[in-house]
Amino acid sequence: MKAHLIKFGSEKELAQAALRLGASDASLRFFEARRETLQIYVTDVPSPAASIIKQEMLSRGGDAAVHANVINCGVERSDVIIFGTAKQLGHLADKLELMPWWKLSELAAEIRRLTALRAKRAVKLPCGAELTFGERMLLMGIINLTDDSFFGGSRCGGDADKAVAKAVKMAEEGADILDLGAESTRPGAPRVPEEQERTRMSAAVAAIRRELPHMPLSIDTTRASVAEAALENGADIVNDVSGLQFDNGIAEAAARHRAMLVLMHMRGTPETMRTMCGYDNLISGVCAFLEEASDKAVSLGVSRESIIIDPGIGFAKDCGQNLFLLRHCESFKALGYPLLIGASRKGCVGAATGREAPEERLYGTLAVTALCCRQGADIIRVHDVRENKDVIKMTEAIQGAEYV
Repeated sequence: MKAHLIKFGSEKELAQAALRLGASDASLRFFEARRETLQIYVTDVPSPAASIIKQEMLSRGGDAAVHANVINCGVERSDVIIFGTAKQLGHLADKLELMPWWKLSELAAEIRRLTALRAKRAVKLPCGAELTFGERMLLMGIINLTDDSFFGGSRCGGDADKAVAKAVKMAEEGADILDLGAESTRPGAPRVPEEQERTRMSAAVAAIRRELPHMPLSIDTTRASVAEAALENGADIVNDVSGLQFDNGIAEAAARHRAMLVLMHMRGTPETMRTMCGYDNLISGVCAFLEEASDKAVSLGVSRESIIIDPGIGFAKDCGQNLFLLRHCESFKALGYPLLIGASRKGCVGAATGREAPEERLYGTLAVTALCCRQGADIIRVHDVRENKDVIKMTEAIQGAEYV
């Protein structure tokens, strides 16, 4: 007998290997539930509840990290990291659901939600096109209708013809979505006059829609009047970097037009966000913000199926925080919404690669795209469509390789 180590990176690969050795089809779902160990981080748990969670997981072959003084009640509360397979976590949820103390039944529901399998689904857009999530990573090309966006190669100013030419080129290179912005949100950027933003956005959307009638169009704005005008001219998605902090009308406009809505995490404004990078727990804070923003959007008429989330790389996070978020797409995917990542040529890419100018950050951006693709992000927002398209194709080819 000989043995070798292998990590099955997907349900499909594990199924191919099991069937090849002669395992039963009926057994595959049990193997999948044991394929990998998951970790769930729970904040602010009463010490008796933390002790219960640890003992329950140990009895199932898993474990839980708790404060060292939980065992002697030396602390009142503790964060908890739970370690277990999907099968073990499911059994834990079954047990906690029966316990009426310390909101453990609510935690059981949360565990089930975070570990639920996500099925592929398609969303019909106003333009008639469909976006399918859970099948492959979609590519969103950036078109800036500004004179001052941080990367000069994306700027079109107020020239609608130039925007159309860029849109056609990106479509030919393989973009799945185009994202138009008429106000820079780079760190320190001042606001532009609302009428200027609305006029530039509406003209560009209308012109691109005439040329590309079925291309999904996203508009990057925090103003309801701009969103409304763009949606009337053919936009399909509203990309709100404020996560509904600035204008509730954004969600109401999206709901009226049955458009999708991107909710991004940020603090402050582009002028102040660099001073607002303090977090007790970064991922927990970002997830809580995105869940609250999503609930708010639903209360304003947006369907949950129309929501996309974005952890906001570069917005109120320092370089290390941005890199940490990029390493943990799974935390945001578990919230149950399609995940968009926008890190193209941003400062964290420059800091990691030692490339000061945005024009020199393409290769670092391509590494981000490969990593996010490997982690299952649903949309990657980039300046360079052709190059990133090749990276996605190559990454997905490796991920989809047959078991041999």
